[in-house]
Amino acid sequence: MALRETWAAYEEAWSESDPGRRATILRLTLDATFVYSDPVTRTESQDALSRYIGELQQTVPGLRIVTTSFAEHHDACLVGWTLQDGNSNAVARGVTCGERDGNGLLKKATVFYDLPHGSP
Repeated sequence: MALRETWAAYEEAWSESDPGRRATILRLTLDATFVYSDPVTRTESQDALSRYIGELQQTVPGLRIVTTSFAEHHDACLVGWTLQDGNSNAVARGVTCGERDGNGLLKKATVFYDLPHGSP
């Protein structure tokens, strides 16, 4: 699977509210030792990331990620994105540096973001 396709499936997991389906998507796109880090949290497994996504969905109903830019080389990507709520309001904007392993699965995502002015 091309890195762009892997990334699109990973983004889909962030919108999936069913924990079982989300876990399946993550197993198909992430290495078992996947590390996710953002300014407030760090997870070190598919299951831990799935739990974090579920918690975030409770805070941001209808959560979805919209890619605004995508660049890649040498099994790495830099992705610009907007995190939206169920009403398509921007909740956060940021970039993610992603890396994949030799099997085509994502092994790391390092996230940087800013909250829009006036956000909590």
